[in-house]
Amino acid sequence: RYCRAGFLGSLDFPQLVRKWRNGRDRVHNKGFRSLGARRPLDKFSIDNVNMLINREMRELAPIVRAPIKYLTAENLLELDLQKLSTTMKAKAPVLWSILHNASSTPQQLERNTYKDHTEPIVMMVSICAYGRSQRRCLLQQFNSIYFKVSGLAAKAHDTTHAYGVTMSHSWVYDLVEKLSEDARQALFADISLWAWFASQDNLNLAFQVYEQRRNKQSHFDSGTAGTIFVIKDPAVVWPDRLQYQAQRAAVAKAHNLITALDILKLERAASPRLEAQAISRVIQFLINTPSFDFDTYEYKHDPIFSPLPPRQQLPTGKEHAVCQYLLDTVHLESASQEGTRKCMDEWMRQLKFDSPLETLRNHPTFKHLLVWIGNQLTTVRIRSIKKDRSEDDNFLDRFEQFVEIFGWFHTQLAEETSFHKQYYKDMTLFGLQHGFEILQRKGLHTTSTSGAFHHGMQEGLRHIAEARFRDLWVIVSKCKSIADLRALPPYRIKAIATRIVQHHASTGALVQQKSKPVEAHDEVFIQSIQFCRDLLDYVEFDEAMKTGDVGCMEERIPRLLFRFSGGKSSNYAIELLELLQGLQKEWPPELRSFIMQYCWLANTTGRPGQFLAFDMLQEHNIRDIKHTFAVHGPFATWEYIKKISASIPVQRKIKDHVEAEINHFRRGKAHTTPESETDITNLQKAYNFGNVHVYRAGRTAPSTPKDFVAIGSDAQKIQASIKRWAERRVSSKSTKEDFTEDLEDEYSHRIIADADTVVVVE
Repeated sequence: RYCRAGFLGSLDFPQLVRKWRNGRDRVHNKGFRSLGARRPLDKFSIDNVNMLINREMRELAPIVRAPIKYLTAENLLELDLQKLSTTMKAKAPVLWSILHNASSTPQQLERNTYKDHTEPIVMMVSICAYGRSQRRCLLQQFNSIYFKVSGLAAKAHDTTHAYGVTMSHSWVYDLVEKLSEDARQALFADISLWAWFASQDNLNLAFQVYEQRRNKQSHFDSGTAGTIFVIKDPAVVWPDRLQYQAQRAAVAKAHNLITALDILKLERAASPRLEAQAISRVIQFLINTPSFDFDTYEYKHDPIFSPLPPRQQLPTGKEHAVCQYLLDTVHLESASQEGTRKCMDEWMRQLKFDSPLETLRNHPTFKHLLVWIGNQLTTVRIRSIKKDRSEDDNFLDRFEQFVEIFGWFHTQLAEETSFHKQYYKDMTLFGLQHGFEILQRKGLHTTSTSGAFHHGMQEGLRHIAEARFRDLWVIVSKCKSIADLRALPPYRIKAIATRIVQHHASTGALVQQKSKPVEAHDEVFIQSIQFCRDLLDYVEFDEAMKTGDVGCMEERIPRLLFRFSGGKSSNYAIELLELLQGLQKEWPPELRSFIMQYCWLANTTGRPGQFLAFDMLQEHNIRDIKHTFAVHGPFATWEYIKKISASIPVQRKIKDHVEAEINHFRRGKAHTTPESETDITNLQKAYNFGNVHVYRAGRTAPSTPKDFVAIGSDAQKIQASIKRWAERRVSSKSTKEDFTEDLEDEYSHRIIADADTVVVVE
């Protein structure tokens, strides 16, 4: 017995079996080669491997099993391919070894230092498991939803299902509808626990048909998309509705409207900080220049090269990433007042607030305010509804539970339109037309609220600003190039930056130049001072939005108002007056803090420098509805779009999760930004050659742009804008709370409430 065990466990036994299989070696090349025991041993080996693989596949069954009908987003997002592959390798070593050796040759294994066959082997094992049971479909479900959200065609999906790579096409569509329903239920749960606010915007869809009928034609249609943002912050203070109404009523009774003097005082108080920010920004332009080579600069650790501390910084981190839920997209236009009213009623119905009694008794809407974000048109429509309904019987009919505010993306777009109107002049003035021609930026000769105008204008203004201030660094320092500035100590650098701002990019420098005799005017130099001042304001405001400094944004509101008022952008001038009235007069501290901290800027990732306006985020959601996760084919109807809209945030998370798990090449979600240094350098050379920033007495220009900021900062101009704004506001409104008409049919009783109590009369 011991001899047999020793023989079977010896190192010679495998060699002996191999010799039995290969036959006896011949010492000459004559005769027939013996087959030995090849056939029985091969059959024995195959049978044994099959037995082992069957055993391993049974071991793998619990690992790859997944629920078919009750799959949730959490199940999909929990899948860890690294963990799954490790488990498969441990549970099925024989199968893994066979597939691994079949996938690559020994020579490939030696050569490949980066490429790995783990994912293909995991997929092959999953296909084998799926062939044994349709319930062993973990990776198939994972693939199915990813291919769906990536826009895979229905026929292609059927093909991948036939290969065993995905689930069936109908299963995927059922899953998307279930994810939508799960998202709605999660929304109802969250809004019952946390503070929240909302945003809406219109969307336009083109419906294309290829077989025309009387009732089936290609057409362009309008709808509206809404989003709920939930604030999962235990420290949030949700503003009280009654407190806001009381303060607003007190302000209206005292006729305490903001005045031109109040606005000028705000601007004057912020001026020292704004000038310090401008100086810091000019220094940033210098150190970001490649030829300055800041990394090797001797004094790079000096404090003057650090950005100024923010005035009011929004927090970052994953726990502060925005939580959003898409409402069901509706086939209702929101451009008109009646359309906006129908949309608001539809949102309340979707949120199950359509019963006044339920809202009054059980939901925080009765106690708290709902902030509603939109573009300028949306806020005007909601304000008009409030004015028309100011004498209705209760606060719900009067829309008093809503506080409408505009989004900063559309405000920035209006600012860019104002820049285009002001500075897109002929080539001799070195304005936007000149800059865009050298940069070869197309599509910016006219303004637009759609397409790539905002991106092109934003990038163009930033590049023009960098080129102009690089040229100013060379001129003011009297150096031959930016590289020569490396020899200067930090205090000299700051002194030059201060001189650039005060003498080449400020209102004071403009006043000084314009006060000279007419024959000593240099119109090109005056225009360059004005343009550089306005560019600094634009870049600083844009940077404050990206970094989440809402305090800096607030301080720049008066200057933005001056631009809109002086440039005859009356709609946004009125919106800024309404905002200043709220911030300075009407909003209680809780509401003011709530709007600035939670309702101005969003961060979808929680990473620093990744903030964007909420109306921009709403535009991203509309892009996903129309393009990224669009519905195609004969079933692309408003009804189906409405049915699946709620699942879009979940689809987005799943798509990002799959790509993070599988895409080892880390292909980004955005396109690569082309190198801009050559463009900026060419533009800087053009400014230097044209002596744009050098004073030349008597130099004239065919026409000069108006100074919108100076025109808008005139006290009489501001007061005239305030007068027009005040005339549109609600001067008086009812204070009664009578729900009789709303409730008597459904509940057969009457509710009469005053501002502090609720009385139920049977």
